[in-house]
Amino acid sequence: MGWDSPTGGACPKARGSAQQVNICFVSREYPTEDHAGGIGTYTEKTARALARLGERVSVITEAVDQPSVRVEEGVTVHRLPRSEGTRVGRLPHARTLARTRAVAEAVWQLAEPPDILQACEHGAEAFWYSLHAHPRTKLVTRLATPTAVVAELSPNAGLGALKVACLDWLERAQVRRSDAVFSMTDALADVVCRRWRIPRTEVATVHTGVDFAERFEADPAPLPPELEGVEFLLYFGRLEERKGVHILAEALPEILAAHPELHCVFAGNNFLSYRGGTMQEFVERCNAAYRDRLHFYPRVPQKQLHSLLAAALLAVLPSLWEALANATLEAQDMGRPVVATTGCGFGEVVEDGRTGLLVPPGDVAALRGALLDLLADRRALAEMSVAAKERTRDVFSLDRTAQEHLAFYRALLDVPAPAPLGVVTA
Repeated sequence: MGWDSPTGGACPKARGSAQQVNICFVSREYPTEDHAGGIGTYTEKTARALARLGERVSVITEAVDQPSVRVEEGVTVHRLPRSEGTRVGRLPHARTLARTRAVAEAVWQLAEPPDILQACEHGAEAFWYSLHAHPRTKLVTRLATPTAVVAELSPNAGLGALKVACLDWLERAQVRRSDAVFSMTDALADVVCRRWRIPRTEVATVHTGVDFAERFEADPAPLPPELEGVEFLLYFGRLEERKGVHILAEALPEILAAHPELHCVFAGNNFLSYRGGTMQEFVERCNAAYRDRLHFYPRVPQKQLHSLLAAALLAVLPSLWEALANATLEAQDMGRPVVATTGCGFGEVVEDGRTGLLVPPGDVAALRGALLDLLADRRALAEMSVAAKERTRDVFSLDRTAQEHLAFYRALLDVPAPAPLGVVTA
C-alpha cells in the first residue's frame, strides 16, 4: 500500500491484456468433504471462478491429513503439513508464526513467483512473506475480520488478551506492508481503517460472489429423516457469541410456543465457550420445554447445507456484528429470506423489507418480533424469497465478482483489462 511496502508500491511494466494473471491464494482453511469455514469457502469458490476465466490459479492451504499437491477444478492446491510452532520457541502464537513462515517458504518454492499473492489479514498468514522484498509479486490482503474485533464480540469466550494483542500486531503489520488491500464490504473497511488508522481511500471494496444454488442442485443430498415434512427456521454458522446465537436462543421460546409445528435447526460447530459451557448447551437451557424441536448438526457438508436451505422457511443470522457472512449470500442464492442485523455488512446484501428483515444487534425483542411477523405473513415470505434470489443473481453472481477481482488485480499490475468491470473503490 506504500506505507511500509518492501516493493514501494511500484507497478511492474505493463503487459498485454491477453497474458494470464498468475494468482496464488493463501488460506489455512479450505473446504473438505464435511467442513467449510467462511474464509476457506470464499477462497475455494473465487479460485475456481478465476481459473474458469483462464487465469493461472493456485492455493496454499493446510493439510487435514497428508500433505499433497493436486489440481482441483483447474486450481493447483498445495496442502502443507500442519505447523506445530517448534521452530519459533514458546512465543505467544508460536504456531501462528511457524505457519506464516511455512507459507512464505512455500511461496518461494513455487516454480514461478505469482503476480498476485492474496491472503486475509485474519491470522496474519502472509506476515512473514511481507517482511521480505518481492519485486515480481504484488501482496494483496483481503480483509476478513481482525482477531481483536472477534475477541471484542465474544467477551465470554475466554480468549487470552496477550494472544489477541500479539495477533492484532501481526495482522496490522501484514496489512500495512501489503501492496494493496480490499474489503468485501464498506462496513468492514470502515471498521478496520478506524481501528488501525489506515487512510480510508487506501482500501477498495470488491464483492464476494456465490454460485451455491447452481453448484449443488444437480445432486442434492437427502434431508435428515427427522426434518422430512417439518417447517423449520435455519441458523447456520459457528455457534458462538459474536454470531448472536445466544440472542436467538432467548428469542425462540415465545416463537416456538406460538407455532407448535415449528422447529429450529442449528447447523454448525460449537466454537469457543459461552458462560462456562458450549453455546449448544445454552440454547438447550433457554428452550428446555421445546428440546424435541431443536436440531443440531455440528459438521454439515456443503451438499447437505444446500438441502437444509432448500427446505427451510428462512435463515436467521443474528450476528452482533458481521463483515459479510457467506451464509447471507448462500441463503439468498437459494431464495431464502434472511433475518439479520443492522450496523454491519448485512445491510449491503440484505435489502430490508424486500429480501429479508434487519433488526438491531443484541435485541431479543426485535429479533423475536421480526420472526413472528414473517411467520404470520406467508405471502410476504414468498415475495421475499423471489426477491432474495433475484438480488443475489443480479449483484453477487460468482462470475460477476470474479471479474471484479480480476479487474482489481489487473489495475494493480497495470495490465489493461478488456472492459471496465465495476470494481467499487472506497
